[in-house]
Amino acid sequence: MDLQPHGIGGEELAPIIHRRSPSTVIIMLSDRDDENYARLALKSGITGYLLKEKDIDNLASVVNIVFSGSYYISGSIAIKAINTKTSVKQFPGQFLENKEKSPVFSSTERSIVECIAKGFSDDEIADYLHLSTGTIRNCITVIKQKTKTNNRVHAVIFSLVHGLISLEETGFMKNQ
Repeated sequence: MDLQPHGIGGEELAPIIHRRSPSTVIIMLSDRDDENYARLALKSGITGYLLKEKDIDNLASVVNIVFSGSYYISGSIAIKAINTKTSVKQFPGQFLENKEKSPVFSSTERSIVECIAKGFSDDEIADYLHLSTGTIRNCITVIKQKTKTNNRVHAVIFSLVHGLISLEETGFMKNQ
């Protein structure tokens, strides 16, 4: 689907599909790397927004993600939304659950996510937090389970979007 084709657009078609088949999930493949288009798509009922050139290899994973009840947007769009200080609470973001509350992190889990956001490896996190690398790996597994993500980057994006960590804590806002 395209958001603005010559005929009916995805933002108009999605509500029609959902009225006829409420359990249908819709994934949009787009060439528009723009958080405003992604937001429009998600508001219209589209549950996945992928960039054709960047995300096509992840299509099978995304189908599983949206089928399980989560939203998905391309990581580059989520990062743009966060970096441009878009109202994060209004932006569904990657893996934002439809019906569940945000998870609660322990202080160690929060510290680990902040370290991941800073680009630390498991060994660097272990040294920094004075824990074993095995403990760090186990905690990362728990973090991915709590955020219902399948990798570290998505867990960080989820944590930023849900306010579980802030840009200031990750060091991204130092130069501003």
